[in-house]
Amino acid sequence: MLRLFQPAMSLVGRRMPGVECRAKTTAVAAVFHGVGQPFELREIALPDQLNEGELLVRMDVATICGSDLHTVSGKRQEPMPLVLGHEGVGVVERVGSNIFSGSRPRHKGWGIREGDRVSFTVADSCGTCLECTLHKLPQKCVSLMKYGHTRIDDHTGLNGTYATHILVRRGTHVVKLPEGLSSRVCAPANCALATVANCLDMGRLPRYGSNRSAVVQGAGLLGIYAVAWLKKKVGMSNVFCLDVHEERLKTAEQFGAIPLLVTGGEEERRERSRYIRSFFPRGVDVAVEMTGAKQVISEGVELLRNGGHYAFAGMVHPDSQLSSLTGETIIRKCLTIRGVHNYTPWNLEDAVHFLNEFRHELPLDAVLSPSKYTLKDINAAFEEAHAGQHCRVVVDCQYE
Repeated sequence: MLRLFQPAMSLVGRRMPGVECRAKTTAVAAVFHGVGQPFELREIALPDQLNEGELLVRMDVATICGSDLHTVSGKRQEPMPLVLGHEGVGVVERVGSNIFSGSRPRHKGWGIREGDRVSFTVADSCGTCLECTLHKLPQKCVSLMKYGHTRIDDHTGLNGTYATHILVRRGTHVVKLPEGLSSRVCAPANCALATVANCLDMGRLPRYGSNRSAVVQGAGLLGIYAVAWLKKKVGMSNVFCLDVHEERLKTAEQFGAIPLLVTGGEEERRERSRYIRSFFPRGVDVAVEMTGAKQVISEGVELLRNGGHYAFAGMVHPDSQLSSLTGETIIRKCLTIRGVHNYTPWNLEDAVHFLNEFRHELPLDAVLSPSKYTLKDINAAFEEAHAGQHCRVVVDCQYE
């Protein structure tokens, strides 16, 4: 079922069974209306003219991120209706050149041309506010817009990756993808992997010591990418990965982890600590929280050496009060604790370079569903994603 949507007009339209996407005039998008409701496939008019710096990107593939699962299940609130999806890869179809639009040119041009296969940051920022310039936190821009989290009546409506096209705004960093890297492997780079690149920035890790060991809490995609980054990019010899899911730990092991299954209980936790400290009696150099569970924090602190570094990246929700953590522990162990939310444009560059550098050494396809769904099957794709068998389920964004 498709419904035609004209941007900046009423959402009222005629449902048209069996209508195909009309080339170069309309896109097809999967629109989310609310919890318990199926996605609606809807036609959205493509813009006749792009403003300076904008890009019209024809989506190739998208992957279903955990944040989208939270939105669909009601755990996360978003403005509706909207086109969900922020992870993905596409091909530049048109480059904006309307110099009378009032928009500034794309920063440094970036050398992006029609036909380039690209990844792009999950957020659009102004590039001029204090967050973007002085604080070097463009992901906290005062006028931030995030793809897949914006109502359909904002601008053209093509704001998410579960669609045949997306309009990339001028404040969005775009990276041309190397030949030989598949689109499906690159799709999660602009969310999970770029966040890991930010989380494990070498300039933020302990200045003193060997940086040879780490504990990664969680074997979802963030955790698995963290294992790979610590092993390959940082050069750590031992990276322990803790999770309650045995199958995900098997995947983490393929990326270089020493897997440790968590089944619960204080005795098991003590045994886990003894095992890790048999390798590193003073504790590990780095701990990374990728689970979203506040219960893991006390164990992470306990496993760190004096002067260790703890990165928080998973607890992006209100139920994350750290009641078990005392200031005394942090002070006496001289710990550094860093919160990481999203990433900067240069982290996306690093993520793409990482995939290209280690594509022959890492089983990058192992975190993805072996088959991909079409836009017509987006509801079935979300059902499989909710089942949790794969870190990411792949969606083919073209509508035939």
